[in-house]
Amino acid sequence: MARNSSNEVLLIFPGRYGAPNPQVPLSLLYLAGSLMQNGYKARILDMRVENYRKASVGTPLFVGISCMSGLQISFGLEFARMMRELDPGCPIVWGGVHPTILPSQTVQNEHVDIVVRGEGEGTVVKLAERFGSGGGLEGIDGITYKVKGGQTASSPATITSAPDAPFVDLDATPVESPFELLRLEKYPSLRSGRFHMQTSRGCPHRCGFCYNTVFNKCRWRSKKPSRVLDEMEHAKKKFSGINCLDIIDDNYFVDRKRVEEICHGMIERGIDIPWRADCRFDYMSRYDREFLELLEKSGCKELNFGAETGSERLLLSIKKDVSPEQMMTSLRKMKEWAPGISSYIFWMSGFPTETREDLEDTFRLMDNLSGMNPKTQHIEICVYTPYPSPMLDMLPAEFRPPKTMEEWGREDVFHFRPPWHPKEYVDLLVNVSIVTRYAFFPEDRIKEFSPFYRVGYKAANKIAKYRWRHKNFSYPLELKIVSGLARKVRGY
Repeated sequence: MARNSSNEVLLIFPGRYGAPNPQVPLSLLYLAGSLMQNGYKARILDMRVENYRKASVGTPLFVGISCMSGLQISFGLEFARMMRELDPGCPIVWGGVHPTILPSQTVQNEHVDIVVRGEGEGTVVKLAERFGSGGGLEGIDGITYKVKGGQTASSPATITSAPDAPFVDLDATPVESPFELLRLEKYPSLRSGRFHMQTSRGCPHRCGFCYNTVFNKCRWRSKKPSRVLDEMEHAKKKFSGINCLDIIDDNYFVDRKRVEEICHGMIERGIDIPWRADCRFDYMSRYDREFLELLEKSGCKELNFGAETGSERLLLSIKKDVSPEQMMTSLRKMKEWAPGISSYIFWMSGFPTETREDLEDTFRLMDNLSGMNPKTQHIEICVYTPYPSPMLDMLPAEFRPPKTMEEWGREDVFHFRPPWHPKEYVDLLVNVSIVTRYAFFPEDRIKEFSPFYRVGYKAANKIAKYRWRHKNFSYPLELKIVSGLARKVRGY
């Protein structure tokens, strides 16, 4: 039986209502754009900016919920429970990183009917077609779903997984995303002029803690340079206040020639907007002066790097395939050949087998990198949290992975305490995380936060910088109070 005649799909971005500084949910815009391109209506409900209990959900063909591991799952389940009460017959479809990596576990939940694995642009259109016509799910690739097992309501259901769907042709996706579906005034980064865009997907590398090895199967795919430039021009026309193109690709620099063509195109077309992207240190250490000068000339102002740790032993263990020497070489080249580009560096601690000596290696490398290049901006040394990834199978027995969606929703991914380390060492890691969070948080991003955050940050920043200089991480009570207040406001 056909679901209904509304021809609309309701897409949900889970989160706490009123959360500060929500980012534009690009993933849902891409799904909505694909649906609309194929004649369907789409509606986006971002739970962070809209009170879902006061919103009218209507009678959609199906509800799509996208989530990562952790609290997003809990908020997604909250909405799914309400939807079950309002419209018991409405199919509830989950997608995103977490459901893709753990599809069978995800679909076992009573508030999950179907899991879309991997990219969803093509799959959601096929689901809309089937639910609109009353057809079954057979023949739709890329989904995991329940099949009723008998004649009674109590009969157990079986789980069926169709073959993987092919990767999306990124050049065939709409150039213009349906931003009109969002309450744009609710996104501080967009209001401040930072526009997020995606030019490629995936990454060919094997970092053990990363979702890419499963979600994108270590494959990298990109849009053609001309298509990327068209999108940039469109964004410039649509949002006149753009002062930064924030390229959110997992790995923008896989194809150097493509990047060169985009940079030359930006210069030739007069797309004079500063931009930032993610890079790898092993790439940067091999680049020449001509390429770095081109990046800077085209408007590159910031490159983000994942260093993770200063311990060569741990870098091998987590399969980062980057060395401290390459990190130093990269920043030296950037200082000499592209002094206008800042490097933002991300760090982690608490990996299995990590020692205090490994942590000290990280401290030393951070200070050496700062000394090498004054445009170095470190980011918090966060505590490693075991998201679903290849490393999950390598963790010590002290860690028991969650077995249900509810358990994953309670996993404290922002404040994880690794059980494979002694309490005293974990306490140190937590203190280091708090100190570095306030010592290094980029000042140019503070303007996107509320006045309350800005005042609190400035006070905490001075204290934290003093502590970092002296490597004093004992009892940072003053920073814990600030962090606790911030956590209360954020809700996590």
